[in-house]
Amino acid sequence: MKLIICLLFMLVSAKECNESKSQNSSEISSEATTEISEMRTAQDDVEVSYRASTRGFFELITIKGDSISFTNDYNLKRVNTFAIPAEEKEEFNRLLSELDFSTLSELEAPSKTHQYDAAPAAFLKVTKGDEEFMSPSFDHGKPPKTISDIIEKILSIKSLFEKQ
Repeated sequence: MKLIICLLFMLVSAKECNESKSQNSSEISSEATTEISEMRTAQDDVEVSYRASTRGFFELITIKGDSISFTNDYNLKRVNTFAIPAEEKEEFNRLLSELDFSTLSELEAPSKTHQYDAAPAAFLKVTKGDEEFMSPSFDHGKPPKTISDIIEKILSIKSLFEKQ
């Protein structure tokens, strides 16, 4: 799990480095860059990860800022990253703002078939600053009602880019 988080952090950091290089080349001062980064909304500082896995199946989807990254590769060698359309991002942020992160760990799964490999075990993790909020495991495709809209939105955004 730590390896996955480290690799995702490296991907996001590399993307931000490329963005800052292009800003420097267009002669934006470091003060302006600092102001822009301070103006980011609280939603941009939130990273949402959805992971589902079982013996023969793996899926990791991460949404951070305006991008979505997803992979079906256990080794995270083939990670696809795309920019999320504005209307999808607005809807996702609306759903995210309705969620109380502190209650994620208290959710109860509607079914438990993931416990004996009849369904992939899934987790939702929200990282806000230094705080991490993680749901207990639930069946992929049958999330707890509280987070079902967010899970459906994550999967629908992924499906927009899946065939690209």
